[in-house]
Amino acid sequence: MAIGKCVTFDTGRLGCMADVTEIAQKRCNGKSRCRVEASDQEIIRTQPCVPGVATYLETKYVCIPELTNLDLCRAINVDRQWKYVLSKNIEEHCMLHGQPLQLNAPSSMDIEITARIINGGTVDVNTAYATISDIHGNATTLDIPRTPAHRIIETNVAQIAYENSNSVVLFAFKAVGCEDIVAPDFTWIERKRNVITIGCVHNGYTWQVKCIGSKWIGFRGNCTSQTKSKPPEEMPDEVRKEIEPTQTLFSKGIQYALTIGITVLLCVVVITTGFVCLRKAEYKAKASKGIELQEMTGDYSNTWKATLMRPVTNDLNNPNASPPQQFYVLNQQNDTPIGTLH
Repeated sequence: MAIGKCVTFDTGRLGCMADVTEIAQKRCNGKSRCRVEASDQEIIRTQPCVPGVATYLETKYVCIPELTNLDLCRAINVDRQWKYVLSKNIEEHCMLHGQPLQLNAPSSMDIEITARIINGGTVDVNTAYATISDIHGNATTLDIPRTPAHRIIETNVAQIAYENSNSVVLFAFKAVGCEDIVAPDFTWIERKRNVITIGCVHNGYTWQVKCIGSKWIGFRGNCTSQTKSKPPEEMPDEVRKEIEPTQTLFSKGIQYALTIGITVLLCVVVITTGFVCLRKAEYKAKASKGIELQEMTGDYSNTWKATLMRPVTNDLNNPNASPPQQFYVLNQQNDTPIGTLH
């Protein structure tokens, strides 16, 4: 019974109490709900006060999320999700074996640590302490009052040492910051904490992005795929001229259109030339046939005046003379024979 509940002064018989935390822990730890009564026989057997004085049960509790297993004091790989560890687990699995608890975060990310005392009503001290060190051996002390303490360690590897059996502290860890980014093609990257400088490998163009929260924010440039084997200032002028790409007046689309247009024009010229040559050949052939026909018929005056006779002799004494033959003079109008020669 505590002074101030029923009696406002100490009679010499009041203020008696017994710590039954272990009994309550057995009934409630690891459960979403539990029931512990002051009339429980196990609690009554503690006999905190003289007989006849009624006792009551005073409790305080903290809901603890799922704890990370620390078997063999294995290192904890922290990410963007909170992970929780009790101080008594650090003492049992790590400090008793002479080693601190190690935390590993992704490369270039920081580690955020929070801690709070969860059995404040059962201890006399108001503050607990934890020692935090980085991979370089730089150590700092984290004061943990009854209110939650908070600290960000600017390193991706940290170690925590805790030795205080009176206070039970709940530690929480997570990784904060931005993860490394993959260098785009033809670029180089230089990171300094929360700032990244990106530059093109073939010229002096650079830009920066900053880590805000968990994302990289800032202008993002672009480097072309045309690279040089050496910086321009280290190359002879002749070699630089050979490496530098030639500039074209037209784009590829315009070049393709011009090529197609020229090809079509050449095809039209060839077809037209062939057609003209063919027509000329036909005209020459027809003209040649007309001259031959005119020579064969002797029609130079457009009038048929030719005869079908051969030379005739009236030599009767020549037995070999040809017999009389008829000859015709074709009249231009009616084409009838007009005479006979004997």
